[in-house]
Amino acid sequence: MNILRTNRIFYGWYIVAASVVMNAYITVAFGLGFNVFFLPILTEFGWSRAVTSGAFSLRSLESGLLAPIIGFLVDRWGPRPIILIGVFLVGSGMIMMAYIDSLWGFYAAFLIAALGGSGAGHGVSWVVAVAKWFNRMRGRALGIAMLGPVIGGPLLFTIAIIDEYFGWRIATLILGVGVWIIGLPLALVARTEPRAYGYFPDNERTIDDPKTQPELDRQYHSGMSVSEALMTRDFWVLTILFALMFLGISGLMVHLIPLLEDFAYSSTEAATILGILFLLSGLGRVFSGFMADSLDYRKVLIILVLCQLLGLLILTRLSEPNIWIVFIFTLTFGIGFGGTIPLRPFVIMQIFGGKSFGALQGLLQVGAIGAGVVGPVFYGWIFDTTGSYDIALYATMATIAITIPLTNFLHKPVK
Repeated sequence: MNILRTNRIFYGWYIVAASVVMNAYITVAFGLGFNVFFLPILTEFGWSRAVTSGAFSLRSLESGLLAPIIGFLVDRWGPRPIILIGVFLVGSGMIMMAYIDSLWGFYAAFLIAALGGSGAGHGVSWVVAVAKWFNRMRGRALGIAMLGPVIGGPLLFTIAIIDEYFGWRIATLILGVGVWIIGLPLALVARTEPRAYGYFPDNERTIDDPKTQPELDRQYHSGMSVSEALMTRDFWVLTILFALMFLGISGLMVHLIPLLEDFAYSSTEAATILGILFLLSGLGRVFSGFMADSLDYRKVLIILVLCQLLGLLILTRLSEPNIWIVFIFTLTFGIGFGGTIPLRPFVIMQIFGGKSFGALQGLLQVGAIGAGVVGPVFYGWIFDTTGSYDIALYATMATIAITIPLTNFLHKPVK
């Protein structure tokens, strides 16, 4: 089979770049950056931390419940209109936040922005846009496309500077307008699939091969429907596998800073370690993407799980400040944790095809989000009961280890 490649930059990479930039900005402005406004807001209004934190809990619940709906809408309308609506809502919610004068106003503005983030973020919409523009290089494209939060995380200090100089109301107004200015043009970059615009996946087009067109039709339109996928063993294995993995990880991410503070790290040092962990997760995202393009995805998943287990085992050895132990932990666990993020949509596309890809991506997120609600509470309960996080760490290692044999129940990919 002869393959022709055009010399110009493949449009799919513009979609990848747009995903990175938009998600980096949303992470800075709202996803993580809004935490900077937490104390200033509750101080001004005199609300309790529990009441103010309720909005953040509802954001997680909302994201889990909306993911399947967004997936169905993306499959029906394509990613661009969903991303455009999402950008408008994120910006609107943050602008509304600048004018709140009550707790209900705070909740309403926050949840409107969170609703938009579910559509404009890379959880479903951008994943669908990227996955359908690539075939042979799908794994690496997804890995790169999901680097937005990794790039945005280290830039959170800019939000603190804006808050310090202008106050939280002006800051949210500026950031909300910024979402519109940056996000709306980037949303227009998204496209449904390459053939409608004169492209082939991966910037390749084949000649003298009559099987090419039917193969593309199979990828985009002849996969499983949602009802068919729900009847398969693969769907439920994937749901349980990622839920078990995220169950402990979600708790660790919330409690890592206090865990490190218990070992005599300062708050600044602990926060820096968490930031480095998040940054190094970017290596895992790119690494798993490249590996999935050439290896059995089950083997890639096992490698990532082993990295997570090694990192957790190293963390249990920590009893006092030790830069080398912390570095090895952040490197191994960061790669293992970050690598699973692009691997999930990659596996969904490989197993179920593109027909209902968005809906299935959203449905699989429900299990992970549900586990994410339980994990932090479990970690807190263990510490309150025993005075340490040791049992929680070992329980996390156990639930993650269970995912290794579960991979054997997934079908072998067809290359």
